[in-house]
Amino acid sequence: MKFALRLIAVLAAITAVVLFTTQNTKENDPLISPVPNSAMPGEGAPPMGQEAVSRPENGLSIFVGETTEKLTEKYGRPDRIEPSMHGYEWWVYSGSENTYMVAGVQNSTVNQVYAAGRDLDVSPFAIGESMEEIYRSTIIEPEVSVEIGTNRYLFSMNGDDLEERLLVAYEGVYAQIYADREEGEVMAVRFLSPRVLVLHQPYEMTYEGHLIAAEPLSSAVQTAADRAAEQQVMELTNVFRQRHGLRPLQADRSAAVIARERAAGAARGSRSEESVGPLSEQLKLAGIDYSEAGENIAADYVDSAATVHGWVNSPEHRDLIFSRKYNRQAAGVSNKVYSHLFLSRKEPAGSSD
Repeated sequence: MKFALRLIAVLAAITAVVLFTTQNTKENDPLISPVPNSAMPGEGAPPMGQEAVSRPENGLSIFVGETTEKLTEKYGRPDRIEPSMHGYEWWVYSGSENTYMVAGVQNSTVNQVYAAGRDLDVSPFAIGESMEEIYRSTIIEPEVSVEIGTNRYLFSMNGDDLEERLLVAYEGVYAQIYADREEGEVMAVRFLSPRVLVLHQPYEMTYEGHLIAAEPLSSAVQTAADRAAEQQVMELTNVFRQRHGLRPLQADRSAAVIARERAAGAARGSRSEESVGPLSEQLKLAGIDYSEAGENIAADYVDSAATVHGWVNSPEHRDLIFSRKYNRQAAGVSNKVYSHLFLSRKEPAGSSD
């Protein structure tokens, strides 16, 4: 009996050694935002051909354009307030994956709400709702116009936009419906003001008049916005993993240093092996033990939510997000360039949160 127990212990030790010394890495190609990233002057919004659809009377959309006081009356103070890359603040409600949302706030006014939690009211839609039902019940146009004062803007959606991220116009507010293309259901919804829609330019856009742009950020604010974006990438990844019945990934501080280095290298336009090196080599030099590792990288998306959504709808990037192999994650962001690392490490990883 003692011999058998010893044999089992030896075999278990050998298995552990093999598991954590056989190191596999997967580096996906960068995912670049499909939006041109530069609006074209030209013919802007055409004259309104019909009356605007009435704004929803219930749900998160009603807070867009209202003071933050009304938001806190309903949902309380946010868990975090942090800077964004667009000059407004993010109010982050991260208490539960079922109620996860972020609100954009500027001058004490809510300019957008992005909702990913299943229990949130995103009327007239619902998180997890079939996209077929959305197409049946919603007026969807391939072109959506916006007028702000004397300025006119026209957004055009292509085939992928119509399947993955619809834009729906209501009176005074716009809705972006983010679809999980593989599952065929609503993944998240963002309600935003006309000004923020134009500021984000999330679709191909032409305009007449003045182009709305954010003021350049100081280096300190840019760094803080990058750190905030990193946290949101990891939180949203866990929200969507848990929705698929997968365990959340723990943040790994030591790997975060590498993710930031790789994002900064890509932002400089130097993602060659000579500049940042293979992921496996960087992990080795940092002394990070792992059995599996992977990396998703992206550039030029509006923000973290749009980036994660892009990865989810790209098969090879999606595979990493929803893999059961990993138990750790780290994100690095450098001015709209994102590196997201996935690792399988021994429990516990002493350098992790």
